[in-house]
Amino acid sequence: MQKVLSKAVIEAFNIKVAYESREILKGITISLLPEELVGLLGPNGSGKTTLIRTLSKNLKPIAGTVFLDAKLLDELSYREIARKIGVVPQETPLDFAFTAYEIVMMGRNPYISRFQGETKEDEEIVKEVMRITDTLDFAERPITELSGGEKQRIVLARALAQNPKVLLLDEPTSHLDITYQIEMLHLIKELIKKRGIAALAAIHDPNLAAQFCDKIILMKEGLIYDFGPPKQVLNSDNLKEVFGIDVIVKKHPVYESIYILPLVSHRYEDEGKRIRVHLICGGGTGTRYMYLLRQEFVLSVGVINILDTDAEVCEELGIESIFEAPFSSISENNYQKNLEMIDSSSVVVMCPVPFGNGNLANLKALFYAQDRGKTVIMINEPPIETRDFTGGEAIRMWKQLEKNSIIIKGDNLLEVINERLGRIKIRG
Repeated sequence: MQKVLSKAVIEAFNIKVAYESREILKGITISLLPEELVGLLGPNGSGKTTLIRTLSKNLKPIAGTVFLDAKLLDELSYREIARKIGVVPQETPLDFAFTAYEIVMMGRNPYISRFQGETKEDEEIVKEVMRITDTLDFAERPITELSGGEKQRIVLARALAQNPKVLLLDEPTSHLDITYQIEMLHLIKELIKKRGIAALAAIHDPNLAAQFCDKIILMKEGLIYDFGPPKQVLNSDNLKEVFGIDVIVKKHPVYESIYILPLVSHRYEDEGKRIRVHLICGGGTGTRYMYLLRQEFVLSVGVINILDTDAEVCEELGIESIFEAPFSSISENNYQKNLEMIDSSSVVVMCPVPFGNGNLANLKALFYAQDRGKTVIMINEPPIETRDFTGGEAIRMWKQLEKNSIIIKGDNLLEVINERLGRIKIRG
């Protein structure tokens, strides 16, 4: 049996996990230390969610061992584990009309006896974690009436109510716009430092991971490709090998962290320059698709706010874009420019944008695209119900648009576009 390191709260040695006959994790060894936020990065299918589920005993490995506080995870009851590990999953079904307060109180279940109700201590802990997660103001509202971002903070508060020694977070910012992504990661970082918590967070944006994480685990095909501080791990060679993208890594002029800029490939200079794709994004939702689309097609982007992550990438890559003033609603002038870009494109792609009243015009533009016979592809992962901050108007428009659009989760975007291009007239 492996010797357990004294400082680590949770450790895994040579973990292997398989679904049916396919091996997902192929021998993972990690340790999580108090007060450290470790980022988990890698392409879809590399094993990030599987690792998180294994460390929380939701999946049983076919080989290897996991220790929690120097005790074998297999020998601990789920109640014992729930007192030490808080989990924030990527998707949390919250369909019943419990209040936000009741959802957070569920985090105290590992401490509540079957024959004894909630104690004064339980109530105080719940109110405290709701206060620090800024959810106390809507404590009595039904969870079904909350926005995606509010629900995400409630799920975090529920995990904190467990008084955990370990936080396992599977893309905790997936339902949030860029402002709330930064706020959420800042809050998590602050809490683990104050409470001595060890944290592992799957994060899809390497720039956010570089800014907030103490260390990075870079995964590829079920194995740890590299591990260490962000400046060591997030280098151009690693990102090329793992994600298949060419990047420049620079030191941030204000912060100590690094930031990552994609380089443009011109592999398809001859045939690709005849094909135009228009990307509608915002809040950092378009960055990953810009990397892909810019390599094969003439790409345009709009409408996005200046200071947005997507806007910064567009400027660095020199992508033709429509920029709106920071924190401003889309103007009529920019809306018309958006329609002009749609007119000149063969395909229009809508990213999984969080919608408020200020950017509903981007959704409205898709009706124009459909009327002009454009191929409209809508990425609905996470689903629109978690991204609507308009009181239901965005959901209503989205559902209407779905009837004449191609709906995908996003991982197969290039495949879908290339297939579709064989059946549409390409503009010269």
